[in-house]
Amino acid sequence: MSNGIRAVNPSKLPKLSTVMSHAVVVERAGLVYTSGQLAWDENGDLVEGNLSEQFRRAYENIDIVLEEAGTSRANVINETIYLAGYSPENVGELIGAITAARLPGATPPASVAVGVQTLFAPGFLVEIQVVATV
Repeated sequence: MSNGIRAVNPSKLPKLSTVMSHAVVVERAGLVYTSGQLAWDENGDLVEGNLSEQFRRAYENIDIVLEEAGTSRANVINETIYLAGYSPENVGELIGAITAARLPGATPPASVAVGVQTLFAPGFLVEIQVVATV
């Protein structure tokens, strides 16, 4: 950590390649930046489910990363949500999934949702990346 940046790679999540971490903590800035989290288990396998279920699992994985970084989802200040197969017709389902995954009483972070053709692998519907204070 000589440069003030610490990698975070929880053992409860799949091991990533040597070119990326689940998150990095920038100690001097008091911020943690996560890589996109999916609805995957510790082996990297898809946890089957609809959009709401995948949102819930992706946020559970974010919770694991943030806890290991020394913070929590209550301190998230920004999130980017990538949605496979997004269309304006399913915006209601999207808003419902986000609302269900929010922490009660927490300040909603600045957010953006981006529709993409596909994600990491077939079957993944949502990927979420966050920035949080430490």
